[in-house]
Amino acid sequence: MKNTIYTLLLTAVGLSACTKMNHEYAPYLTNGEIFYTGISTNLEVHPGRGRVELQFTRSQDPNITKFVIYWNSRSKQLELPATSNVIQKVVVPGLSEGDYTFEIVAYDKAGNPSTPGSAIVAGSSLGQTFENNLLPRRVSISNSQSGIQLDLVSVDTTCKYTTVSYTTTSGSTGSVKYMDVNALTDTLKNASPALSSIRVKTAYVPVNGIDTFYAEQVVPVNLAVGKYTCTGQMTDYTNASLTGAYPWNVTLRPTTATQLELVDNDQTNDVFHKILSGGSGSYYGQFGVVFNLNSNHQVVSVINKYGQPSGNGRSAELDPSGINKFDPATRTLKVKYWMNQPGATHRTSFDEIFTMK
Repeated sequence: MKNTIYTLLLTAVGLSACTKMNHEYAPYLTNGEIFYTGISTNLEVHPGRGRVELQFTRSQDPNITKFVIYWNSRSKQLELPATSNVIQKVVVPGLSEGDYTFEIVAYDKAGNPSTPGSAIVAGSSLGQTFENNLLPRRVSISNSQSGIQLDLVSVDTTCKYTTVSYTTTSGSTGSVKYMDVNALTDTLKNASPALSSIRVKTAYVPVNGIDTFYAEQVVPVNLAVGKYTCTGQMTDYTNASLTGAYPWNVTLRPTTATQLELVDNDQTNDVFHKILSGGSGSYYGQFGVVFNLNSNHQVVSVINKYGQPSGNGRSAELDPSGINKFDPATRTLKVKYWMNQPGATHRTSFDEIFTMK
């Protein structure tokens, strides 16, 4: 009798518990049980010009029939039919430049979606602002008897190539395409001897990008820039034991588009004027020659790099009796100038010919 009463009590409690549980979950079962299809994984966003490419791995759920891409808080969407490929790709076009968050929802043939918020990825659409901030590959330009020499700096692997366009000896447009991202040197052997500029266009593809972006610049060419052998005459009116160190290996190095400093390649490897003192190599302290040229390759002034005057009273001055001009055809520079010390007193005269190597 006691066991019978105990069994009846357990049954009553169980029925009461089930009734309560069903009551709590009833609102969620109004439309029947909810089924979610498999979610997408390994989400990637590949940036492009006014667009992005989405790449993801589809679920193994065989019932998936389509994917819907949502963005802008689900106010925008794009539908993609499912394929049997494990990797799914889709391009989302017509995007203004900026950052976006995409949600990828898979649907099966019954219309059941994957779990909301389970496949979200952020990425960027690129445009004019991004492109304007790109820099063309830097290049140093010098002249030589073999042609215009280009020294290109190294760049990262987002740089796909650099194109250099220029005027040839025949007056047509020539171009060279450089694929190597490492620093390199090349000579434009058919460049016009009167070349005034080159156009540098560098192509970039962002990491995982799907489109190419460009940075372009017109770079002026100073034809007098290069390596030379300097010959000529030098007279120091105060000390006869100081004489010219000719022939002298030098470089005319640009400081601006129209200004060149004279680099001593034999004695100091710096901007000083080499001389001989009693037959031995020496140089004038605090005196370095800087030539200013105009657009017609004429030397319009000569100044001392270390001041006009420098701390020891030395300055430079152009001698107007000289030819004072660079000849693009022969690639030679002829110039006369003085070193003044003290004040405007002409202490040393130079009459020099720079023959390009």
